[in-house]
Amino acid sequence: MNSIFHRLQNGFPGVCLFAMILVCCEVGNAVERPNIIVIMADDLGYADMSFLPQSPGDVKTPGIDRLAERGVYFNNAYATSPICSPSRCGMITGRYQQRWGNYWYSQGGLPNGELTIPQALKRLGYWTKKIGKTHLNGGPAQHPLDHGFDEFIGFRHHTWDYLRLSTEDLKAYRKRAKGKRLGGVCVGTLERNRGEVASYEKGFTTEIFTEEAIRTIEAGKDNDAPFFIELEYNAVHQPTYVTHPDYARKVGFEQAEWNRDAELWEFPFWDPAVVGWREWHKSWGHLGKVDPLGRKRYLSHLMAMDDGIVRILDTLEKTGQTENTIVVFLSDNGGTINTYSNNAPLRGYKYMFGEGGVKIPMIVSWPGQIPKGENRFGLTSAMDIFPTLLELAGGEVPGNLDGRSLVAEIKDAKNDEGHEFLCFSDGRGTWSIREGDWKLINSKGWDHKNFELDANNMARRAKNYVYPKGLLLFNLKNDNGETTNLSERYPERVKVLKAKYLEWKSQMGTP
Repeated sequence: MNSIFHRLQNGFPGVCLFAMILVCCEVGNAVERPNIIVIMADDLGYADMSFLPQSPGDVKTPGIDRLAERGVYFNNAYATSPICSPSRCGMITGRYQQRWGNYWYSQGGLPNGELTIPQALKRLGYWTKKIGKTHLNGGPAQHPLDHGFDEFIGFRHHTWDYLRLSTEDLKAYRKRAKGKRLGGVCVGTLERNRGEVASYEKGFTTEIFTEEAIRTIEAGKDNDAPFFIELEYNAVHQPTYVTHPDYARKVGFEQAEWNRDAELWEFPFWDPAVVGWREWHKSWGHLGKVDPLGRKRYLSHLMAMDDGIVRILDTLEKTGQTENTIVVFLSDNGGTINTYSNNAPLRGYKYMFGEGGVKIPMIVSWPGQIPKGENRFGLTSAMDIFPTLLELAGGEVPGNLDGRSLVAEIKDAKNDEGHEFLCFSDGRGTWSIREGDWKLINSKGWDHKNFELDANNMARRAKNYVYPKGLLLFNLKNDNGETTNLSERYPERVKVLKAKYLEWKSQMGTP
């Protein structure tokens, strides 16, 4: 990474001196602004961080724990959707993505007219880089270079293979398929910037993305401009059944390395000559079959991601940038049952509007500048990240954001008020609203194949997971597991909350 001045010199050798002076002045004004790193996990289980009291005994996350120890953890933080593409639009714009019709998959995308976090920070002199997953439902501004990033390395899809990242890997699959369509499988090279092929013969996405972040941090020490890194791991998203052999061994099982020249691929590698992708993924990615090692495979990816976070924090310390770097950590939505994640004590998973689908972990860390090891309990949204970072960076917060700055409550727990209420909708009849301790949900129900873990942490088939349907009212203060429907006992509260939701819905766009 070079300074803005250096990039202008290299990219535009004939640029006039006056223009360069203006740029240098802009950078000079921004040099004291903090660096910013936003780390987003994908489908992380709500309980799967070892600093939490509800964390299961099989989880160890020293990197995430370190962020919590040196920052503020938000106990009532929510994504704007229980699936990734809409929720990521809500986070990066600070607005309900439903305003422009982005409720679910393949809806809305990211329009050109929505201001994003990187665009706002660039106005303050930041150098911006996107690393990892980009999945914003399409739209004219979906590409990272079209919504404010100077550089990009990663993929533009809802998922990608963790290991098979080369042109040769893709050729081998096409050869094995013998003319059959590969379907939804995402095997092959990553993308650098706009269309540049990034092929890795022995790659592992989690390590690749971590290395990219580390290189950017190291270069940032001597850069004129502060940096903004949005690091979106594909861990712990499907296909978690494709895991790195080293991390498989660390969590207690053997994962054979894939030989692309072999006649057959051993589980968990899909063989297109034997079965179609959709059938394969339905079996191993959606609990069509219960993988006894499913939980351990998930934990191997969690460990790899957490190791990456440790390395990033170590790099900040080695380069003397810890106290001048804000680090935000969150998940894009709740954990999914399909990867054997743990959302305890919440009910529900990704794709649904139970607490387990929309409630997320969120940490803001800035050593020496904000309190450390503290909790906040006000109603918080991923939309709040935009105005919070902008205020901490010394910028002016736009007036049209649905998110609210958390700076006052971060600095002083006495200001821990949060949103009055938050609303959620899939645009197809399922919706919810949370106000204070109360939650009203209009649910179509949820019936899904399920698993349970034995004493050795091995998975086996269990009775189907069922979430009830209907208009349901819960008091989350006493019942955050949503076990007791209070709608008949408090009909007036149901009426008031439903009216507030309908008023909110009237301000949103058409799906």
